[in-house]
Amino acid sequence: MNAIATPPTADTRWRTVRFEVLERIETLPSLNAVVLEFLELSQKEFFTARDFEAVICKDQALAARVLKLANSGLYGRSRSITSIPEAVVLIGLESLKKIVFAVSTEGLTRRALANYCYHEEQGFWVHSLGVAQTSRVLVEGSTLCRMSAEEAFVAGLLHDIGKLVINDFLPATEGRRVTRDMEVEAVGLDHSELADHILKQWNLPDSITACVRHHHDFRQAGEWDRGAAVLGLAEGICGHWGLGRQNPVDLSEDVPAEKFQEALAHLGLPLDKWDQVIWDIRQNLVGLDGIFRDYAD
Repeated sequence: MNAIATPPTADTRWRTVRFEVLERIETLPSLNAVVLEFLELSQKEFFTARDFEAVICKDQALAARVLKLANSGLYGRSRSITSIPEAVVLIGLESLKKIVFAVSTEGLTRRALANYCYHEEQGFWVHSLGVAQTSRVLVEGSTLCRMSAEEAFVAGLLHDIGKLVINDFLPATEGRRVTRDMEVEAVGLDHSELADHILKQWNLPDSITACVRHHHDFRQAGEWDRGAAVLGLAEGICGHWGLGRQNPVDLSEDVPAEKFQEALAHLGLPLDKWDQVIWDIRQNLVGLDGIFRDYAD
């Protein structure tokens, strides 16, 4: 096996990263190339259902799942749907893009992390999907963030991917919340620094990698600071509800805007719009794990 070259950086912590950590990165399931193609396609001004068919059909398992969803009880229909273009029209392009991104990354996010405080019922997956959906809503509501909704969704899905590697090197935490210092002590980096390295290995654009890298300190993200603020705010909202950490969750619980005033101001989200934003997020999160399980199993 070839050793992974560490990225050029002034951060001396890379000098202390354990070789086993770099080896473990190579064993992660690779990011489905369909994600990158969908990101590229979604940036175009014009596209058709046939365009999406050309991408989906490169992954037979994904095509089968899209057709399964189109023929499920979630959609009323008078006959069976047998082609991808028909499925795209029935499901809708926006829903289809969410499905493709989620299914294409499920090998990464549908993992049990024993040393992090996620619930056993696919908590890490639910948390990742929740932050993805919430990030998308926040981007669409922001007047200043130039990150696309698709980029926000993918960044949300993958924002904690570094934990997949770090989890195996942590001592048993016995229900304690894992801190950044604990991560650095275990592997030499925290989960956002390690995620940045992984996503760059997969050639994801800077608009995603920079936001993931700095979702805990958005002012360090340079030109992508507002995208990083979106991720940090999305994680804060989902964390307030315990999404992925509690089962079930109570989405009716109020989320105080005062906790997130700095991020809201940075994103151009006025306080008088907060209740509507939270309502939209709730609508996107209700039944999240059940809906995605319908097509992911």
